Amino acid sequence: AALPEKGLGIALKVHDGAERASEVAIAACIESLLELDEAEANTLKRLSNPVQKNRNDLVVGSLRPAFDMR
Repeated sequence: AALPEKGLGIALKVHDGAERASEVAIAACIESLLELDEAEANTLKRLSNPVQKNRNDLVVGSLRPAFDMR
């Protein structure tokens, strides 16, 4: 992720290559490293803790970061 206006760049390698895990990890990194306004914080919170739904649109799980950079 590149955030030039904040002077930040983040590189991440996910072993299995799954995009869903990398999105969660990048959002959690940004959330931990930057001072965010309320709108930015809410957006990143949604991205760093997405729910998983089945074909019937029922929530069956969620993804969450397993680290805290603070």
